[in-house]
Amino acid sequence: MHVTVVGGGYVGLISAICFCEFGFDVSVIEDDKEKLRKLKSGESSVYEVGVEQGLKKAIESNLITFSNDLSKVVPETDAIFIAVATTKLNGPDSDLSLFHQTIKTITLSLPRDRYVGIFIKTSVPVGTCSIVANNLRFMRPDLVAGKHYDIVANPGFLREGSAIRDFMVPNRAIIGLESDSQKAKELISKIYQSLINMNVPFIYTNFESAELIRSATIAFTATKMAFINEMADLCDRSGADINAIIKGLALEQGIGPKALTVSPGIGGTSFPRTVRILINTADSMGMDLDVLNGVLKSNENRIKGIKDRIIRLIEDEEPITSKKVSVLGLAFKPLTNDVRESASILVINDLLDNEIPVYAYDPLFTSDSKELYRLPERINNDQNFHLVDSVYEAVMQSDILVIMTNWAEFVTLDFDKIYELMNKKPGRNPVILDFKNMFSKTDFPNFEYVSQGEV
Repeated sequence: MHVTVVGGGYVGLISAICFCEFGFDVSVIEDDKEKLRKLKSGESSVYEVGVEQGLKKAIESNLITFSNDLSKVVPETDAIFIAVATTKLNGPDSDLSLFHQTIKTITLSLPRDRYVGIFIKTSVPVGTCSIVANNLRFMRPDLVAGKHYDIVANPGFLREGSAIRDFMVPNRAIIGLESDSQKAKELISKIYQSLINMNVPFIYTNFESAELIRSATIAFTATKMAFINEMADLCDRSGADINAIIKGLALEQGIGPKALTVSPGIGGTSFPRTVRILINTADSMGMDLDVLNGVLKSNENRIKGIKDRIIRLIEDEEPITSKKVSVLGLAFKPLTNDVRESASILVINDLLDNEIPVYAYDPLFTSDSKELYRLPERINNDQNFHLVDSVYEAVMQSDILVIMTNWAEFVTLDFDKIYELMNKKPGRNPVILDFKNMFSKTDFPNFEYVSQGEV
């Protein structure tokens, strides 16, 4: 079995490594010259647990090759998985230009003497696969769907920090087909035999349903996240305990515990972007998705509230520009280098707009880290932003410590040492603002500890 993965980024590289674990020969197509060079040398283009080890193993086993010539590989492959980026850097919509160029190259390269499965793994708006199918028929009238090729909507559900496990041991597999193609089903069974052996549920449906299942999953999770954050804010006002609320909700059979975790906000590229795309898709059909519009508004208010709360805590007789705020965590979640739409980054940006000095620490963003280019230029170039190499350096003479990402190493910190390093005033203890509810007030008798909605 020969599998081709188009795109050496997050979804593509993880998919390729996992296909190698399945025992397939895998070709990875990547147009970016620098990324291609790194991949050929065994250097991962993404940060994800297990990826570098998996990549080196695949290379040493001669199961994976890298190239920028898609047209040459297509006639020799059994299945093509399209995993090119569709994220639009500035705007709520998807950028499908690279995706459609990839489809065009594949279409013109498809052979007439063998069958090839074309799997859409990357995130696309609902209706995209049907457009691809129509375009392919128009461009290659000499080919017959179900005989020479099939298009398969096969969205991924990869969580940053556990993506390899999510690929290898998923809780379901979604397959969208235009028709009941026996060749497609046979190929799918060969590719995902290990998942079938594990009794992973396979949902067969049409293109539109498969595309929308992924978007709906992300949007629903984002809605739960926004809801529990609002409940935490309500607990702050009312005197209720968010931890008790979460326990009570999690025991409700129709809810469950997942996503009932207090956070600074909904971040990363998938969550806010997917919600916006769904809203725009509905708008193009003359519909208003009021619930999802409310999710975005709630998240905006959440992040603004964090900034306002920090400023209120450090406002007194001295100018706030003379204060120092320490921020722990830049990524939107632990075990990832993804800072896109991270609540931490958005809050830091607002603090810098108020000329408040910020000292930040994140395990993946030390001063000599190769990840620094991921930080917004506006933050990197601000003289009030200081990226340091340890928590203890960050809290030196700090007025307030803000926890924005629940990295595991923060649990083992020496808070007696942190207390000695932080700025102290007569009659007032140093402030810890914990937006991940990693600790409780009883853990910090010497601090003014503030969590979200905890009594």
